[in-house]
Amino acid sequence: MAILKMMGVTETITETIDDYVSIAVRLGRDVPWRLAIKNRISENKHRLYRDRTCVTALEEFLNRVARGTPGR
Repeated sequence: MAILKMMGVTETITETIDDYVSIAVRLGRDVPWRLAIKNRISENKHRLYRDRTCVTALEEFLNRVARGTPGR
């Protein structure tokens, strides 16, 4: 989620599984919207370089999930 926020792609962030599925379906079916999301990611990916914050957060999340440890 932090990575998407840093790139300004917040409309793909969801709270529920149903919302996740809806967005996934829209990305699959709505070509202009998908291309707009893709372009925004491409234009803003530079914001992630050299910023260890999002990488560390993802690493911690994956470690918690792999170990079955609850989130913070």
